Amino acid sequence: MKSRYVIGAIIIALAIGASVYLLSESQIQYTTITYARTAGKKVQIKGKWVQRDQATYDQSANTFRFILQDEEGTTIPVVYRGAKPNNFELAEAVVVRGRINGATFEASDILTKCPSKYEGRSPLQTQLP
Repeated sequence: MKSRYVIGAIIIALAIGASVYLLSESQIQYTTITYARTAGKKVQIKGKWVQRDQATYDQSANTFRFILQDEEGTTIPVVYRGAKPNNFELAEAVVVRGRINGATFEASDILTKCPSKYEGRSPLQTQLP
């Protein structure tokens, strides 16, 4: 009967260990392109679209490409297998999640931060005629 308790304790310990490992792997940290090149894991990078280089969407392959510049000024080509995000051209900032493969960042998600329609108006805009 005691062997049941030992086996049960081992199973519980393994389950806890696996849960802790999976939780630590699922956390995605913000980083720079320089760090992402050496990280070898999924990261997220905040930056902006380099507008002088055109963003392209290939409808037949369902692939969106653009150049991202991080907060340090480093740039990298981004490939996203999916549709171009809404209001991409209006975005103040872009956050890409994914990993670097060779010289390209392969994004699994793209988040855009657009100007807020809820920002306060200046006193001149709120005055009535």
